[in-house]
Amino acid sequence: MKKRLIDRRMSNSEFCKKYNIPMNRFSEILYGSRPGNKYRDRIAALLGIEEAA
Repeated sequence: MKKRLIDRRMSNSEFCKKYNIPMNRFSEILYGSRPGNKYRDRIAALLGIEEAA
């Protein structure tokens, strides 16, 4: 996720604001502290990331 944001020249907060994703949820998904089921698929699709099973 970080690499995709860097490639797009966006910060975490810019991405979250643009796509209406709570920053705390994004951070929890990024660092693996919570599964983030509600936003995980959406973030992956927006960043063009294929999730590992």
